[in-house]
Amino acid sequence: MVLDGGSGRFAAADRIGQALPQQPLRLLIRCPRGTPPPQPTPEMLQGFDTATQITALAHCLRHQPSPRIARVWIATDPDHTARAVILARIALGSQGIRVGPADWPTPRSAERRKLFRDALRLTLWRATGSTGALFAPKVVARKRADCGV
Repeated sequence: MVLDGGSGRFAAADRIGQALPQQPLRLLIRCPRGTPPPQPTPEMLQGFDTATQITALAHCLRHQPSPRIARVWIATDPDHTARAVILARIALGSQGIRVGPADWPTPRSAERRKLFRDALRLTLWRATGSTGALFAPKVVARKRADCGV
């Protein structure tokens, strides 16, 4: 999985794929606005932030036909990796899907705050089906506008 497909993230996804014994499927999750990926991907899911991108992935994988995906590797910025992986583990772990990062850098303090906030959002999503975005309509409106949604 490549979150918000910048060229650096595609390069990270390629490095991950080459290190694995079996060539993985690649799934791109990104804001609708932006340059198209350099090569076709099997599917593109849309979200306006990390939590909605991960929940879109969880929804998609929940409805996958057999054989089911057993492992997801995350390719994203170093500052974003810990948060994206933890959120994916919250969302996908209940489906029996293991999640691994490309690298696991130590997040900066600002990123740790986002990690805890978004981990609570994904826990809320598992319990209610909502990420809690409705409690911050101005933030959601800004992020949707940034993504062209």
